[in-house]
Amino acid sequence: MKKIFVLLMPLLIAVTLAAQYSNHTVKNLKITILSTMLAQQGIGEWGFSALVEADSIKILFDAGSHERTVLDNCKEMKVDLSKVKHLILSHSHWDHTIGWIPVRKEVSAIDKNAISVTHVAPGFFDARITSQGQVNNKTKDSLAYIQTGGTIIQHKDFEEIFPGIYLTGNVPRVHPEKNYPLTAKRKDASGNLVEDNLPEDMSLIIKTDKGLVLLSGCGHSGIINTITHTRNNLRQPVFTVIGGFYLYNNADEQIKWTAKQLKKTGLKYFMGAHCTGIEPVYQVRKWVGLNRGESVVGAIGATFDLSKGFNAGPLAR
Repeated sequence: MKKIFVLLMPLLIAVTLAAQYSNHTVKNLKITILSTMLAQQGIGEWGFSALVEADSIKILFDAGSHERTVLDNCKEMKVDLSKVKHLILSHSHWDHTIGWIPVRKEVSAIDKNAISVTHVAPGFFDARITSQGQVNNKTKDSLAYIQTGGTIIQHKDFEEIFPGIYLTGNVPRVHPEKNYPLTAKRKDASGNLVEDNLPEDMSLIIKTDKGLVLLSGCGHSGIINTITHTRNNLRQPVFTVIGGFYLYNNADEQIKWTAKQLKKTGLKYFMGAHCTGIEPVYQVRKWVGLNRGESVVGAIGATFDLSKGFNAGPLAR
């Protein structure tokens, strides 16, 4: 295992925080859900994936929890991933990464540059300890990906990766949110066994003239921690949040606190998919003071359009 890790590390590109962010704002934005549990078309699963189309930039965010879910759903919805170069993996959990290599292999047969750059945050390669005491990490998958010609970039800090498009990198945990499995363990960089608080959890941020749009895989850092980190770097309101936020296990009191903090950000649109849970979406709607159509359950094929808001689909609207 040490030998494999040594081989892998020189192939990772370390990226440092840019000294300044551009003033660019994205004018045209569409986000389409490709993997989540609720399915009005395609195949539902416990997982997450979304396609981001921001002006001329296309990004795949997470890759689902089965090898073919994203591929088959894209085929049914006539979504072409062969022109999508960049993939962001929000964190290392299987339900966001199983499709990583299968998607790369299939679409790269059409265009060798498709899904050829993968973005992660430090901690992504930490060894995870299963309940059976087995050690899992992403080294094998990473080597398989690199062997296809892919490149992996690590982002430690908040960074602009394209004009008006940012990754949070590692999110400081300044609020008492523990939106992750509390019994999970991992080995840190020193080999110590510690609580697995998913240090690599990161989100995608898009700057628009209306405010910031946040896309999350599971929000294991805590949605309020993520927004706080984002606003410390970009002094703008967060008016739309989309994705998984790991609220389904939270008590009403915690969800009410989360909603209260969300309201302070100027939130106008909330789409809770994957591990958010259905009831928490309606609680957020109530406690933030949003209307029907402004706080919706994420479903396969649901979209957010900067000029139109949500098209949640017949099951979720």
